Amino acid sequence: MTSLSSYRESNHKYVHSYQNSIRDPLTRLYNRSFFYDTLNQQLAKVNAQHPLSVLISDLDHFKRINDSYGHVAGDKVIQFAASVLESHSRVDDAAARIGGEEFALLLVNTGEKEAQAIAERIRLAVSAGESHLPERMTISMGVYTTHDNSVTAEACVQRADEAMYEAKNNGRNQVIVWHRQGG
Repeated sequence: MTSLSSYRESNHKYVHSYQNSIRDPLTRLYNRSFFYDTLNQQLAKVNAQHPLSVLISDLDHFKRINDSYGHVAGDKVIQFAASVLESHSRVDDAAARIGGEEFALLLVNTGEKEAQAIAERIRLAVSAGESHLPERMTISMGVYTTHDNSVTAEACVQRADEAMYEAKNNGRNQVIVWHRQGG
């Protein structure tokens, strides 16, 4: 009985340690490293019938929250946005915090129109907010979809990021889908 008990305890410690190595401590979303690992694995499975979409999002005017209300309030805003992202993720998807107020969502077997619709639902949920937040928040989002398994994880994120910055430059609080320039 003792060896079974020590095995369970050892296994629990391993699982706990592993989860801590792949999760962001504030949000419990996946971390940047795990997101890229998962994206690379999923890209190998992409084809015309099984597209993949990446959403990159950034909270609008987040610095103002930290400056006006402090870092505890900023953390609550980040946790709220993370919970919205997580609630719009499916079992095979991967929601991650990849920077301060920047998030990524990997949508497996998801084409452009469906990814854009998911991003729009997330945007609306964030802007609807919650009463415990210091003020109404908005989020800018970029979407990139591929059917090509030769594209790199870095290129997927970069293209979604470019679309997100276009959303910010066009007034914030919107979703932009990446399209190749000139085509």
